[in-house]
Amino acid sequence: MNLKKLGTVEPHTPASLATCLDFVSMWGSEPDRATLGRLCAGAIGICTDHAAILPKYKPMDHTPSGYGYIIMERLLAAGVTPGDIYTHGTECLVSMAKLIPTEAEVENKANF
Repeated sequence: MNLKKLGTVEPHTPASLATCLDFVSMWGSEPDRATLGRLCAGAIGICTDHAAILPKYKPMDHTPSGYGYIIMERLLAAGVTPGDIYTHGTECLVSMAKLIPTEAEVENKANF
């Protein structure tokens, strides 16, 4: 993903399923446009954490929306457009959603 002045980074999904669930749960609650933008920005921050170009998400210190606000400021200052934030952020949120186990998957493992 091209983050303008921050460079091009290959996004990686986070290792923490709890972090994924935090962001995906807020995303699934049909947030208003401003909150959605912050969630998308935060998802970019989380999925580019390995590159160490944006502040690190600390779940005990940040809410997903609060963290997203911090990242939104950085991305906009780097020249990333709001449209790109929504596009890249949604891609990150989709990849995080795929990591969260479904009830059927949990049931299948329990019956194995």
